[in-house]
Amino acid sequence: MTDEKYSPAVLLLADQMEHRMANREKWKRDAAILIDVHQVAFSALASVLKRNLGRKVEDVSKAQEGQICLISHFVQGIELCESSISEGLYSQAAALLKQEVEIVSGIEEYRTDKRKEKKTPLIGKGVTAGFGPVYGQLNDIAHLGRHEIAKNIVSGSVGNLTGASIVPVYEKDLAFALYGQHIHYIILVTQQLDVLFQSIYGKGLNEDEKGWSGGAIGVLLKEGFLKLPDNAEGEEADWIRSMIKIK
Repeated sequence: MTDEKYSPAVLLLADQMEHRMANREKWKRDAAILIDVHQVAFSALASVLKRNLGRKVEDVSKAQEGQICLISHFVQGIELCESSISEGLYSQAAALLKQEVEIVSGIEEYRTDKRKEKKTPLIGKGVTAGFGPVYGQLNDIAHLGRHEIAKNIVSGSVGNLTGASIVPVYEKDLAFALYGQHIHYIILVTQQLDVLFQSIYGKGLNEDEKGWSGGAIGVLLKEGFLKLPDNAEGEEADWIRSMIKIK
């Protein structure tokens, strides 16, 4: 160890944290309304959960219990995922987003009695139809499977030198793409929770929660993070249309 007051590990962690906070400030300026959309979307999910926590219910099925378990895992990870994106930890954020979309698929598999033990939920069918390319991109970022992606995430400059950085480097376009996905997954889980609570309690989202979800969906549609073709069919499309009408 050196004669410095703090160990090299502590000094590096402090430097990384300083850069993470600087990245968050840059993201706040660039993201603008998206940060509010995240809060509004999460508020709908948090509110419906809080209203129903502790309510007694009998004869909960294994499928319903499985959905509740996955939703709990999803909610516990929201702050960690948001912070990873906002502070420039993009490969870590991609790993968390992969888990989020797998949870979305897993919830549907439980609901439709297709869930298989010890198997990763399938991506590309049902509610995650069309998610295959996005899931592949997340996999590339999370597992650093493509050199060009891995290099770009950690590339930084000091003076005239350019190379891999050991502190998080801010990437505006990547942050937008990942943040939009994160909000979309929050909305999808809120939809699934709405359906689940209707089956358990006979009632899902209240009017405030529907309004918050509708507001978040409206911005995502306007900004291009979410698309809803006129001929889109299925439960998700119908639910999204109903939320937009309510807001």
